[in-house]
Amino acid sequence: MKIGDLVTYNSEQRWAEGLNIIGLVIDVGVFAGNKDIKVVWNSRSPASVSTTYKSEHLEVINESR
Repeated sequence: MKIGDLVTYNSEQRWAEGLNIIGLVIDVGVFAGNKDIKVVWNSRSPASVSTTYKSEHLEVINESR
């Protein structure tokens, strides 16, 4: 994964099935809790929230150029 990729939760994240959640990778690095990706998610709230994740829990749906 790299900055600019569109991601979603992988099939192991059963709670996210059918939610149509898509995120944009905004940073790649080393974060607390062995997390390595920072993502901004599509949201219905006015302020998009960026959070960190383990890349193993996400899958790329559209790679950036």
